[in-house]
Amino acid sequence: MKNFKFYLMAALVAATTCTGFTSCSDDDDAESTVNPATRVVAETKKYDTAILLCTFGSTYNESLDVYNEIIADFRKQFPQTDIYMSFTSRTCIGRAEASTGEARYKLDQWLKAIGDAGYTRVAVQSLHVIPGEEYLSLMNTDIKKNFMIDWYPHIDVLKGANLLSTDDDTDEVAQVLYNHYKDKLAEKKNIVLLMGHGNPDVNYNANTKYSEVQTALHTLATNKNIFVGTVDYGEMLFWPKEEEEKAADRIPVVPAAQMIANYPGCIYSQVMKYCQDNNLEPNEVNVHLAPFMSIAGDHAHNDLWGIEAIAENKGLDKVELNTNEYSWRERLEKAGFKVDRTFEAHPVGQADADHGIKDGCGIKALGSYPEIRTIWVNHLKEQWDADAWENGEGYQPEA
Repeated sequence: MKNFKFYLMAALVAATTCTGFTSCSDDDDAESTVNPATRVVAETKKYDTAILLCTFGSTYNESLDVYNEIIADFRKQFPQTDIYMSFTSRTCIGRAEASTGEARYKLDQWLKAIGDAGYTRVAVQSLHVIPGEEYLSLMNTDIKKNFMIDWYPHIDVLKGANLLSTDDDTDEVAQVLYNHYKDKLAEKKNIVLLMGHGNPDVNYNANTKYSEVQTALHTLATNKNIFVGTVDYGEMLFWPKEEEEKAADRIPVVPAAQMIANYPGCIYSQVMKYCQDNNLEPNEVNVHLAPFMSIAGDHAHNDLWGIEAIAENKGLDKVELNTNEYSWRERLEKAGFKVDRTFEAHPVGQADADHGIKDGCGIKALGSYPEIRTIWVNHLKEQWDADAWENGEGYQPEA
């Protein structure tokens, strides 16, 4: 952890030379070409092998402890390496330093700084949950095409897969979550809802990973009262996109029975069918919410919990079920469900904290589970033990 703190301090020192996140002062053209990650890597480098952990990223303070724990886990398993972390979301990079005080750099800046620092081997570990757009872009474009082929073909590279890369991963993650919620799942009047991110493009079959996790959870939970949805994939939204578009034209809300028949995969249909099958009214059911994401960031706080609405003390009178404009919590309460605000929730008294709080938030994301972090670690260790290093020299054109 001391090494990590040193890295963070170095990052902050490097950041002071810039006025923005991706470029430096317009008053000094020479400074505008300086890669701020270069100094961090140069001052951190101790070994010949680097590990670059790649995550989508977050602007929320709650993410910091989880990221620290992930880095500590990798440091323990791979002690003779220098470890860095990069965000793959440029939006998160652009906002993170202002909200958390930590300097973050673009992926290409980290890769070029690491490549120029004299490392002979670079292991890249994805911290993404599913093999979606961000993951594929990371591995196929940023790492293979750019780093290995175009920039540093002589450096050996190792690639670690995303969290849900195999059927065994799916079963392991389901078991961890079931073990955590099993006391609540034992009671039919409790429901657990997990929100994943998802890819909006239906061509990404990575979205099936969510339904596979739900199937595995239903195998473990006798009452089958735990469901996985997404904030960004049409078929697994809280309310189906097609019906949301109809609502904009003032078409009446579809009755629950019709929703269940027409859109069985959406969260609203699944919870209503659960009530129907178990002869329960929504007001008899307690709902527990959690993100199915690596950390508890903006989606967990606003799309899932509606923290901003709590901070503004908004009532449910204007909340509409048939639009994804409102959080899952707000619409569930609108439908009559009782949402537990005490178990794994953000403290109501601090709901107005800008970009979360450093300590005291109870929202539990996937990266908060040591057993789930171990899956990411093991993905890299398996490749490491198999000596699966490769470089880009074989892709170079003949002279």
